[in-house]
Amino acid sequence: MKHFALALISVSLAACASRSALPLVKEVKVSREEPLSKKCREIGKLTGSTSSIKGTQEQALEDLKREAANKGANYVVVKEYSDYGTAVTGIAYECP
Repeated sequence: MKHFALALISVSLAACASRSALPLVKEVKVSREEPLSKKCREIGKLTGSTSSIKGTQEQALEDLKREAANKGANYVVVKEYSDYGTAVTGIAYECP
């Protein structure tokens, strides 16, 4: 009986988890537009950058997507690129 109760509690707690895994970097959508869904939850401001002096905007954007995925976001609104394109800032969202 004790094992049954522990198993039941474990299953119940697992069912309460809102997300089983973080999104993959390739699943993060990037846009200049705010998300259309009102169900999206803002996670916060993020920065992506490249450490190379010859870094590209694409590398900075890929780093931004990686940061977003690590925080559970699957949508990012790009706000600004640095003058040299080696950094980008944006607002991360978790959307259904």
